[in-house]
Amino acid sequence: MQDLREENLKRQLRELQKQEGNWPEQMRKMRQREENSQRQLREMQQREENSQRQLWEMQEREENSQRQLREMQEREENSQRQLREIQQREENSQRQLREMQQREENSQRQLREMQQREGNSQRQQLREMQQREENSQRQLREMQQREENSQRQLREMQQREENSQKAVEVNAATRRKFTKARYCDWIIARREIQMTDKCLGRGGWGSVYEGVYCGWAVAVKQIHDLILSPHNIRLFNREMEIASKCHHPHLLQFIGATNDEESPLFVTELMENNLRTLLEQRQLSEREIQTISLDVARGPNYLHHKKPVPIIHRDISSVNVLLWRQGDQWRGKVSDYGTANRT
Repeated sequence: MQDLREENLKRQLRELQKQEGNWPEQMRKMRQREENSQRQLREMQQREENSQRQLWEMQEREENSQRQLREMQEREENSQRQLREIQQREENSQRQLREMQQREENSQRQLREMQQREGNSQRQQLREMQQREENSQRQLREMQQREENSQRQLREMQQREENSQKAVEVNAATRRKFTKARYCDWIIARREIQMTDKCLGRGGWGSVYEGVYCGWAVAVKQIHDLILSPHNIRLFNREMEIASKCHHPHLLQFIGATNDEESPLFVTELMENNLRTLLEQRQLSEREIQTISLDVARGPNYLHHKKPVPIIHRDISSVNVLLWRQGDQWRGKVSDYGTANRT
């Protein structure tokens, strides 16, 4: 039993010695394996770096591909748009071509028509030339007739000028006669009236200006020189006679008039406005319509009941209704006795 253990120990000893002899080899192999491991590790690191670089390159290529894809899509869209534009231009060209062909056909037709008309126009022109010749002869005769008429009109104008000179002399005589008429209580000396340049209105008989009489602002109507005649002087005299006898709150207050050789001046109280101007500016209220209508009615009513002979005004219009303010409302007065008459 002891021998068996010794043999086992010896065998184990030999194995240990054998293994001890193998240690350098094993160490060399271990170092070799370690170097291989280090080399493999470096290679793995290198491969990993290469993989990372390849990954970056792939990402960059992918980004480039995406960008190129977008550019391609954009180019494709531009191409599609350009294609549509080209198609549109082609359609326009086709339409223009058809229009040109149509115009050319029209031109050809017009040319044929012109040639036809030219053939007809030769005959027409000949007839027209003959007609113009006849017209020229007729115009010559008309010109001669007009010249004769001009000579006659010249003689008539000379005659009218002579008549005008006579009328001026008659007017001067009429004015002198009017000046020498009997004295009336409505006569005002011209020097007592101060005229201003402020024109209040114009009419067929004359122009109305603002003036001053006895230190008070008044309205002065100046009669036109051109309408002065014996008949008009009599009408003016009659108007003064009627106006001087009419006294009512709703009739324009007559102050007086001149009676000399110059154009007569008709002096009345000065009003603020007239009905036509107010109506052109705005629409009247119901209260204003009632008040002004009643005032306008009261004036003619006074004239119609005038004693001993009633007076008919005969020219009541918006221009002849003058307005003045009483408090916050307009009141009316009737003016102008130029067409008034006694019944």
